[in-house]
Amino acid sequence: MYIIIYSSIDHDNLNNLIVHAGEFLMWFNLNFEGESREEIDFRESKCEIWDATCHLAELIIVAYKKMDKNQKDILTKFWWEHTRFETFGTQVVDILTKKPQLKAQMRQLFSM
Repeated sequence: MYIIIYSSIDHDNLNNLIVHAGEFLMWFNLNFEGESREEIDFRESKCEIWDATCHLAELIIVAYKKMDKNQKDILTKFWWEHTRFETFGTQVVDILTKKPQLKAQMRQLFSM
């Protein structure tokens, strides 16, 4: 049951643990007796979601432990979007710092 609920969580609202009803019901609407394409795709997507959700949950737990006050901020959409996309932004900055030619190319691309 935990896996069904956990892999049905909406990543846009993971910090509030909101479950997508449609994703939750798919577990009960599919017949897992065979190996149809639909079943395989569903299982693979749930494995990806499970891995991503575990990683995102870890981000929330680590951040929460570091908070000494205003812990309710963790429930806001702004906090969640910042936390969720911070890793991506940091990686982009690192790549552009290591390869300045890419930075110049991006400036040209976005100045058009």
